[in-house]
Amino acid sequence: MNKIIWLLILTLILLTLILSGCFLKKKQQEDFSEDTLHLFATEVFLNDTFYSETMPIFENIFNCRVELTNFPNATVLLDELTNNDSIEVDVVFGLDNTLLYRTLQESLFTAYEAQNLKYIPKEYIIDKTNQMIPICSSPLAFIYNDQSIEKAPETFGEMQDGIFKDKIILLNPHTSSLGRAMLIWSVAAFGENGYSHFWKSVKENIFTIADDQEEGYNMFLAAQAPLIQAYSSSIIYHIKQEATDRFKATIPQEGCFKVIKTAGIAARSENVELAKHFIDFLLSDDFQTIVPERMWMYPCSKNIKLNNDYELLPAVKNDYTSQLSSRTVGRRISAWLKRWDSIMLK
Repeated sequence: MNKIIWLLILTLILLTLILSGCFLKKKQQEDFSEDTLHLFATEVFLNDTFYSETMPIFENIFNCRVELTNFPNATVLLDELTNNDSIEVDVVFGLDNTLLYRTLQESLFTAYEAQNLKYIPKEYIIDKTNQMIPICSSPLAFIYNDQSIEKAPETFGEMQDGIFKDKIILLNPHTSSLGRAMLIWSVAAFGENGYSHFWKSVKENIFTIADDQEEGYNMFLAAQAPLIQAYSSSIIYHIKQEATDRFKATIPQEGCFKVIKTAGIAARSENVELAKHFIDFLLSDDFQTIVPERMWMYPCSKNIKLNNDYELLPAVKNDYTSQLSSRTVGRRISAWLKRWDSIMLK
C-alpha cells in the first residue's frame, strides 16, 4: 500500500512539473497584474484534488488568481447563469451537449477559436460557432459491482427483465444533465413513438431516481442497488484510486450516448483576454494529458494517448449522440419530460 501511495505522489509531482514547464515556455511573457478569473464549474472539475493540482499552475503563469464557484451539475449551473444577471463570471466549464440548444439560445457565451481546436475530432464539435468548446467526454453506461450482480444487462431489452427488479439507480432528467442525457438517449434509440414503452417496461426495475450523480452514486457504493447510470469511465477512478477492478461498465448493445463537456467564455466577462488563455490552457496537450488520469474522462484532443486501463471500458458499437439535432432536442425536450413524468412519477 505504501508503494502505491508513493507512486501516486511521484506521478502527481511529475504531471505538475510537465504541465507547468511546457505551458510556461509558451506564455512566460504574459502578466495580468494579479487579475481574478471567475470560473464557474461543475463537480467533475473538482474530482479529488484535481483543481488544487492544476489551477495554481495557471495562476503562476499569468500572475492572476482563479476564483471558483462550484455547482453540483450542469443544469443547476445553467439556471444560475440565466437567472442571475449580477454574478461575475469569465469562464464556464461543465455545460454539455444535452443543454446545447438552450445555452446558445440564451446567448451566454462569446465565440473563440481556441489554439488547439484543430486537434479536436469533428464528433466532439457540438457547436460550430465555437462558443461551447469541447474539453472532455464519456459515454453513458451502467456501472455495476461484479460481486453483487451475477450478470449485467447487455441490451436495453435485458434491462426490462424482471430479474433486475428494484436494482437500477437512475438520475432525474429535471435536475441532472446525466438524467437528461438518459432521456435523450432513449428517444434516439427507440424514437418518439417507442421511448415511452421503454420507460413503462423498465419502471418496475428502478430502485430510485436520484436528483444528482453524487446522491445516486453514494447509494450505489452503499450497496443499496447494484446498477447505476453513470459515465463508463467512472470505473477508472476505482482502478486508479482504490486499486480494485470489482466495478465494471456495460453499455447496451443497441448503441451509446456520449456526454460532451464544454468550456466557454461568458459574454459578460470583463477579463476576455485572460479567459481566452484559460480556454487554451484547457485544450493544451499538457492539460488534456491529465484529464483521463485525474478527471476520469476521455480527453477531447486526438493528440492524447490513453493508458491501458481505458481498454477495459466497453467498446462503442453504435453512437446515438448526434442522431437528434440540438434544435430537435431543444424544441421537443419539454414534451419528452412531460411524458416521462406521466410514466415515472405516478
